[in-house]
Amino acid sequence: MKIDKPYELLHKEVYDKNGYAIGLIDKIWDSWNIDYPGFFFGIRTNQVIRKRCFRGTFKLVPILERHIDNLSGHVTLCKTIDELYRFWNKTINCGLKTCTTGDLLDKPVYDKNYSRVGIFFTSVESDGPSNHCGICVDPYLCDIWKTPPNRLMPIPTNYITDVQDVIIINKTIYELKKYWTEHFDY
Repeated sequence: MKIDKPYELLHKEVYDKNGYAIGLIDKIWDSWNIDYPGFFFGIRTNQVIRKRCFRGTFKLVPILERHIDNLSGHVTLCKTIDELYRFWNKTINCGLKTCTTGDLLDKPVYDKNYSRVGIFFTSVESDGPSNHCGICVDPYLCDIWKTPPNRLMPIPTNYITDVQDVIIINKTIYELKKYWTEHFDY
């Protein structure tokens, strides 16, 4: 479903396609290009979903604009909670490790010089393991680069070299900016 006024969805209750309550929309980001048009939404899950899907964590979980089926007094998705759970727990190759999206949510992302780039927010839907992930670029970089602070930017998963408490990528901040400038509407 095409969303014309995404900020009107903030704090609306979200239900899966079977009417199962998931949580509230807490944050909105613009997508990075025409391959993934629209918006990404961060859902603050309710207690039942936190216990069932995320072992009690309070991390925001992503949905894409194309997951939304209907808008009324609340948001209804075109996916069941089980389909969303599979999306939220897609595997991602992270150097020598394989991690799930759920393991990476809200982790800080650092470049190869250990400069902070942003926060991991989402993987991209695909049939196999995800090959791109979306990060919310830190505000200080957005100020320097004169870019919108609410835009997610992609990082190919093969850029990830290590995951511990933080995610380390094998590029510098300026190599990332060049990549984004050359490949995306940035």
